[in-house]
Amino acid sequence: MNPTFQLALGVVLFIAGAVLALAFPDTELFWFQGRPLGVVLAIVGAIDLAEALFRGRDRR
Repeated sequence: MNPTFQLALGVVLFIAGAVLALAFPDTELFWFQGRPLGVVLAIVGAIDLAEALFRGRDRR
């Protein structure tokens, strides 16, 4: 995957998860509630960011 795209995707997932968890904790999205889904999205985004930064540092 393109490192720039992976970095951008990680940032978007992290921000979307944080907004969903903090601003809309009781909102129901299909069978998911806002806070648990937001926490999962933020964790996936953070892992994606860490992977992109680790791979970027390894290539230099």
